[in-house]
Amino acid sequence: MKLEASKLAAVCVMGLCLFSAGPSNAQQASQQQQSQSHPELPAGPGKDTLIRVCSNCHSPDNVIANGQDRAGWEATIQKMAGFGAQGSDEEFTEILDYLVKNFPAATPVNVNKATSAQLVSGLGLTAAEADAVVAYRKQNGDFKNLDDLKKVPNVDAKKLDAKKDRLQF
Repeated sequence: MKLEASKLAAVCVMGLCLFSAGPSNAQQASQQQQSQSHPELPAGPGKDTLIRVCSNCHSPDNVIANGQDRAGWEATIQKMAGFGAQGSDEEFTEILDYLVKNFPAATPVNVNKATSAQLVSGLGLTAAEADAVVAYRKQNGDFKNLDDLKKVPNVDAKKLDAKKDRLQF
């Protein structure tokens, strides 16, 4: 992925270009420690680069809840580079490939048909919240809308509001 020339120039002018030789032994040990500190991120090429480049400004865990298609991830990376994320084109491409493979655009979750496990993985509910949704649905019938879903006891309504675009009834 190549950064637009004007964005790259702006980053360089601001003194944010990264000049480095290969990583030192201390850097390699730090990278291994970083990778192990984020076990929730899937293993694979690009994980360590994502952690190293992105954790300077925010937790790499931010990507878990935000699946996107390739164009979406590319736009996000370009935006982060514009904000000062430091990395080479090769590193940004490695991060892009990792994100596209491991965090694709989210698919909608039909809350009237989903299993507890699907509610956990698809909506980020806890196992207890997902079990509560399934039990409530069995007892009271299908949900018609978000307000119906918010009636489930012990389910965080803020989580449901945050995922409302991914809900199907």
